[in-house]
Amino acid sequence: MALTLKDELEEFGVQVATINPGAYNTGFNDRAAEEKWKWYDGEKNFTRAEDMKKQEKGLKNQFDPEDMIEKMIEIIPADHHKFRIVHPGKTEKLLKKTEKEGHGNPIYGALLS
Repeated sequence: MALTLKDELEEFGVQVATINPGAYNTGFNDRAAEEKWKWYDGEKNFTRAEDMKKQEKGLKNQFDPEDMIEKMIEIIPADHHKFRIVHPGKTEKLLKKTEKEGHGNPIYGALLS
């Protein structure tokens, strides 16, 4: 959606950017991790409970939200910026690695085409 908006507004001099934050300690990620257990049924769902618990371990070292706020204050009023901004750098590296690996997956690759 953001890419379409960017393309449509470009001729009017309007810049559109996406800011993709990492896992920040705002409570949002924690609530999402907790809520899934309300609907999860190991007898019906394909995802294994062990795999979901493993993912939750990544929430133990969430980033300080102040860092993201400072980055947004820097980016939003800028005259020029990249379309896709991922912050912090650690998240950007992980995202690039995940996307690169995904292109080798025939299902994921088909969705990107």
